[in-house]
Amino acid sequence: MVDGSFRLLPMQESDLDEVLALEQRSFSEPWSRKMFLGELHGNAFATNLVLRAGEAGFGEGVGAGTLLGYIMFWMVFEELHLMNLAVRPEVRRRGLGTALVRHALTAGEAPGARMALLEVRASNAAALAMYRKLGFVQKSVRKGYYDHPREDAVIMMRELLEKGGHTMLSEDPAILDLVRKESPEFRTLEETHQRLEHQLAELTRLHFLTPEEEQRKKRIQFDKLATKDKLAEIIRQFKHQRSLAAGPSS
Repeated sequence: MVDGSFRLLPMQESDLDEVLALEQRSFSEPWSRKMFLGELHGNAFATNLVLRAGEAGFGEGVGAGTLLGYIMFWMVFEELHLMNLAVRPEVRRRGLGTALVRHALTAGEAPGARMALLEVRASNAAALAMYRKLGFVQKSVRKGYYDHPREDAVIMMRELLEKGGHTMLSEDPAILDLVRKESPEFRTLEETHQRLEHQLAELTRLHFLTPEEEQRKKRIQFDKLATKDKLAEIIRQFKHQRSLAAGPSS
């Protein structure tokens, strides 16, 4: 995303002092430097972007190159997870948050993502209104999810593509049965995915998560997406091999 008044760039470790300052201004439970570093260097599914003012600045008092905001999201096949979004207080209500989310949604749709998910504080009326305008709807509520202050989390979702490329979840059942029969690795990964799904559901039912449980939840989410990635790759390879074996069509 390039505009005369701003530029959207990959987040770098050198951005973190400014990013952390904005994070702390924006949230009562801000992410730590360690969490940001984990997304930058330890998460293959993460896209992390910063929005900076262009050469002409961005209005009065906001000079060239000033950090205007950032967005961080995970994308694995049909799921787009919006993880973190903040806009500089001085430039809020000027469409920057909406532009960042639209960019993430477009990035997800291009490779065939089918659903976008996020969580937000129940009292964050501005964010809730923005997400609703973008087509998100409330899926559920996690009671007492946030601390400082204690508050519910609203889980929101938006369908991205009604139709698209096949994924592990929308694959022909006959293909899935064939892959299961021929691939012990696929069967093991399916069992792992189901186990992680169960563990995540158990944590989701808790009204309060300790910091250790919160980290465990994020790790489970990461492992679950990674497992789905491997399952879909096995299916792609299976179909490709079947296509080669069949030879060219007459």
